[in-house]
Amino acid sequence: MSPAANPKRWALTGRIVTMAAEGEVIKSGTIFIEDSRIAAVVPKGQPAPAGFEAVVPVATGGTIYPGLIELHNHLSYNILPLWRVPQLYGNRDQWQNAKSYKTSVTGPMSAIALADDGSLLPALVRYVEAKCLVAGTTTSQGITLSNWSGTIHKYYKGALRAAEIGSPPDLPRAHSKIPDIDAEDWAKFDNELKSSACFLLHLSEGIDAKAHSHFLALRNGSGDWAIEPSLAGIHCTALDATDFGTMAQHQAKVVWSPLSNLLLYGKTTDVAAARTAGLNIALGSDWSPSGSKNLLGELKAAKVVSAHFNLGFSDYDIVSMATRNPATILKWDAKLGTIAQGKFADLLVVKGVTGDPYGHLIKSREQDVVLVVIGGRPRYGTKSAMQKASGVGEALKIGSSARVIDFTSPDQDPGIENITLVEATNRLAAALGNLGTLQPHSLAMSAAIAGGTVSRTGWRLALDEQFGNNVQLRPRLVYNGDRTGPDLQAAAAAAPEPLHPIKLDGLTVAGDAAFLDTLKSESNLPPGIATAIAAFYQSPA
Repeated sequence: MSPAANPKRWALTGRIVTMAAEGEVIKSGTIFIEDSRIAAVVPKGQPAPAGFEAVVPVATGGTIYPGLIELHNHLSYNILPLWRVPQLYGNRDQWQNAKSYKTSVTGPMSAIALADDGSLLPALVRYVEAKCLVAGTTTSQGITLSNWSGTIHKYYKGALRAAEIGSPPDLPRAHSKIPDIDAEDWAKFDNELKSSACFLLHLSEGIDAKAHSHFLALRNGSGDWAIEPSLAGIHCTALDATDFGTMAQHQAKVVWSPLSNLLLYGKTTDVAAARTAGLNIALGSDWSPSGSKNLLGELKAAKVVSAHFNLGFSDYDIVSMATRNPATILKWDAKLGTIAQGKFADLLVVKGVTGDPYGHLIKSREQDVVLVVIGGRPRYGTKSAMQKASGVGEALKIGSSARVIDFTSPDQDPGIENITLVEATNRLAAALGNLGTLQPHSLAMSAAIAGGTVSRTGWRLALDEQFGNNVQLRPRLVYNGDRTGPDLQAAAAAAPEPLHPIKLDGLTVAGDAAFLDTLKSESNLPPGIATAIAAFYQSPA
């Protein structure tokens, strides 16, 4: 019989890439799922486990991987298109004050966040979650929300797993933000690291001495380092082999975003030195203004960059950066990151069963995604696969292919409107096309927040890279008498640039004709990088 309407037990067949070890691939097998977990992984020809004898597996005709896990993203910004970076930068502080950055990134996001009449927040949450799901991402970083008074922080919980929410005790919460006072006090910052299972923090973003000073500031006057096993340093582009040796001594980790690094700085993290030092490395797409559209795209960027700079990473190494490695960094590896009995059934199926199994995933495009399962529940896939798996949800199209996506969540905050992807797309497209009108309202709200006169109730976005959240994404310790880290207050106080309409970023590369053209126009990318990435999308996978 087929799976029940809300199946507690069901199964799917295909080529199974367990990611438990290189070469551990079942050419044809079945994954049996009970509730949220994998009950058994069985090669073709072997009997079903007890209780599954009557279950007819869903024949995917594809290759099955662990769901993709992303440890670096600023999800709220993923409604914005790729920014044409105007010049080469040496560190993060430089580009945050660029005029075109303000009109392309911070200005539009401020307008969306602060002029929101209550219709844009749920639209944004819906849209950016869809961008993850349609590309096979099952875990990313959550969207931070705060109430208008600024006294409460919480996370929106949807279909996608959020690293900052986890599911204690099985999946401990990661941290990615530090209270302001702790970010500026060495001992308090070190204590934050010591008390966390995983702390995802931006570190040494850039390639010059100022960017490097952010790392050197982690060492206090007594020679002790505020580096703990919980620390996962995002970017680390200014670090050298000695620095990575120091991180390895303290069992820290690295999160790599190669495309974003190259777009801004023309160089990327010395991940070869990081690996030689013994550091665990994960992958993140950063955000749509200066990175890949999704983690599936960042796999392609990592492969191209590894080949271009002779970094020596195999296809298995790169796929590990989006599966088993981030699971280990989060301390989720006992439950996720590989396909095995007893683990949560977070799975990605892409079409095709031939060729190298690791390269096959890297080459796959959004239109090749057959099915995405999170916690044993079909969340997204082709119409056919979702029907066979008894998945339900909203209809959409990727290219010419009919798809179904399921956003429902019993844990969703009742104050967040549950809207369709179509409505979310329409609201956001209209708002981004009307930024000139929204801007005065956002500036007035920003002034009210700064003056403490806000009386409006409801939720607003707590933007990661901007004003007034009372938290930091990076340590702001002192080095040689100067405070490291960006001065967001000064950036926010600068005179605003007039805003003009921009287009909503496309849900997929397949549905966004401008993305690859913009990528090829980026002046900081080394020659050949953009063309090599584009080739993945312009030829059959």
